[in-house]
Amino acid sequence: MAFFAHCDREGERIKRRYRLDAHLALVAAESYTSLARLPRYQNLLPLAATVGLAHDFGKYTSYFQDYLLTQRINPYKEHAFISGLWATYLAARQGAGPLEQLAAFMAVLWHHRDLDNLDRYLASRREMEDITSLDPDKYRRLEVVEKQVEDLRQNIEKVGASLASAARHLARLLTRRGLTPPPFLTQDWCQCLEEFLGSWQEVYISLYRHWRKFERQEPSLSPYFNVVLLFSALIDADKRHSARVREVKRPELPSNLVYIYKERKFAGGVPFGINALRGKIFRHAAERMACAPLSQRFFTLTAPTGSGKTLTVINAALILRRRLQEAYGFSPRIIYALPFTSIIDQTYQVLYELMEETLPGFASAPSVYLLKHHHLAEISYKDPEDEDPRRFDEAMLLIESWQSEVVVTTFVQLLHTFIGYRNRMLKKFCHLGRSIIIMDEVQNIPVEYWPLVTEVLKRAAEELDLRLILMTATRPEWFEPGEALELAGEPEDIERYFKMLDRVRLLVEPGQYRVAEAAELFARRYDPSRSHLVVLNTIRNSVDFYHYLKDLLPEGTPLYYLSTNIVPAEREKRIEALRTALHRGEKPVLVSTQVVEAGVDLDFDVAWRDIGPVDAVVQVAGRCNRNFKRDKGDVYLLNLVDEQGHFPAVRVYGAIHIKGAREFFSGRPEFPEAEFHSLVENFFSFVRARKDPSASGTILKAMKELRFKGDGEEKGVAGFQLIKDLPNHIEVFVALDSKAEEVWEAYQQEVVNAPDRRSRWEAFYRIKRDFSRYIISVPVRSLAGKVDTSKALPYIPPYLVEELYDPETGFKRVDEGAVII
Repeated sequence: MAFFAHCDREGERIKRRYRLDAHLALVAAESYTSLARLPRYQNLLPLAATVGLAHDFGKYTSYFQDYLLTQRINPYKEHAFISGLWATYLAARQGAGPLEQLAAFMAVLWHHRDLDNLDRYLASRREMEDITSLDPDKYRRLEVVEKQVEDLRQNIEKVGASLASAARHLARLLTRRGLTPPPFLTQDWCQCLEEFLGSWQEVYISLYRHWRKFERQEPSLSPYFNVVLLFSALIDADKRHSARVREVKRPELPSNLVYIYKERKFAGGVPFGINALRGKIFRHAAERMACAPLSQRFFTLTAPTGSGKTLTVINAALILRRRLQEAYGFSPRIIYALPFTSIIDQTYQVLYELMEETLPGFASAPSVYLLKHHHLAEISYKDPEDEDPRRFDEAMLLIESWQSEVVVTTFVQLLHTFIGYRNRMLKKFCHLGRSIIIMDEVQNIPVEYWPLVTEVLKRAAEELDLRLILMTATRPEWFEPGEALELAGEPEDIERYFKMLDRVRLLVEPGQYRVAEAAELFARRYDPSRSHLVVLNTIRNSVDFYHYLKDLLPEGTPLYYLSTNIVPAEREKRIEALRTALHRGEKPVLVSTQVVEAGVDLDFDVAWRDIGPVDAVVQVAGRCNRNFKRDKGDVYLLNLVDEQGHFPAVRVYGAIHIKGAREFFSGRPEFPEAEFHSLVENFFSFVRARKDPSASGTILKAMKELRFKGDGEEKGVAGFQLIKDLPNHIEVFVALDSKAEEVWEAYQQEVVNAPDRRSRWEAFYRIKRDFSRYIISVPVRSLAGKVDTSKALPYIPPYLVEELYDPETGFKRVDEGAVII
């Protein structure tokens, strides 16, 4: 009798069936291989093989086999819970400790779901005396297991033979890979099965004892890393084999790419100004990385805005990669994480051009060398082994598990993997091992999470054998003295780099201004021979300021507006129009929110900004005289208040940040650019000393307790939110133009009306990037009585656009409640 794990269908017809024993062996081999790469986890290798062999054990029941072949739903086809018990039994039989048994159970139990809280699934011996008294979910699970055990008893010999076949297959796979098969593979599988079927209740009760013992232990992050790594290795292997994802052969990535590129692109000429500074920082970083001890795990690159950090840091990472390869025989992947998708697109373009220029054949099959991964990234994967791109589901799995030498991604993708519970995010956790991680603009991580992120990254570096490079012009102090190696040079070198810059001066306007008064001040100072940038903290203030300027400035002034109140498609057009206008030497005026602070490569002669955190003010200064086009750019700092005299900035950034900023900018009318670096570092020290660390402490506690979901007042790991949702806001689709209407129609026809979940998923990803370009977040009350907000995604049809959406400033808001973060 053959048992099957999956089958391919074409309508009602089964095209192909896949044997269960082969699936178990292949998943176990991949799980084992993932952990075998990590020096600290050799003791978990037998457990990795165990969970791989056990994860689909429940599919041996006739209930599942009937469902697979006929598609008839029955209540006993579920396989994860009994498979988790089987994994626990096998682990205990090998002598695994209580925590390892819990880890095996958790990995298998949730391999199709997000990680959860284990106490919701366990019962004590006393509770088991009368299972009808258990809560309905626990009772149902145990009732299902009883029926499944009865069913398996009918086929002990055949199931045992299939398990033995899977074990033999696994042993052969591991041997071919140069790995040592664990001894338990040769055991009598029929006898094991018979013992398990007779003792499964004792196995279940033992999990309760192990959990209570774990709760009494000294809290540590080690159990979290053990559980998540085992879970990640299993789900990654299971999903890739179930989808028949072909293995990607890793290519060579020469370490001298940046040198070749610079010789071809920037040869000749005497470097001066910013180019001389870029050259010095580049050389310092390369020399220091070439001489750094290989035991060094943490590096920083602190350099001014516009100093060519992208090429500098990727060159340093390639040097480190080559040295690790020569010393230890492994080639680390390079993960380049940034805070915003706009910066990701720019960084990806720099790296794409670098590789296209230096790697023959790169452009025809770039994916094995370079990937871009964020929620709007294109789902396409092409490698040299194939003539055609991988099919959609293969491409999705390869991208989401970061199967490339260099991956450019977001902080959300990276940190929600390190601090994670979601199945989809954790697939790539096992691929982070022994990688080089670059984190750019780290000051954008909320200050309240700094203790959490630093502790997790430090522990991850040790557990997963990582190297980490933090890169920014305004570096927060995350490391103890001597813990990180600064690549840009000694402290006096860095101080000298910043003092070399004299592009802008920050001018603090005395007093407080309402929006109308600030607009009048701007109009009096306005010089049409200069380009101007104005950055305000709230959408309401930015819209009002824009309308005041329309009345105050001379007719014909090239006035632009930019914020997330405008659909992304329109924002892209305006940024491109501004870039073109500035390149032609025109002198536009841009009124914006913080959307331009990072990732928008525009260069203005003059900038104005409402009070904000010191680092945010310096970010705006980086958009002024960025390329030394004038002798000196002016940045004016205002203190805006509302009609009640309150600072809108406090609602956006919090009282501590704004109190600190007002203190740091008070007492002096002017700050030169040379002082920005020390100003920001002192500000970070000020904020960190006063910020409530409880948000970090709560999540760290949950990680150490393996509490993945919230439970009553206790937050779980799921409580970690790098980007917080705005309260009382909702996303809405705006049918702004004919393209938007086409996209919405495609969404209705191809996604909403798709015949099944898989088709719906593929159809949505085909249009996701275009679809998201017409979505904005707005206050719910602004839609009241006009748009149905009960739908998953409310829709503003063309006939309502004029009423609800201004073509210049975007969505028409009825209150001040909206802020932009």
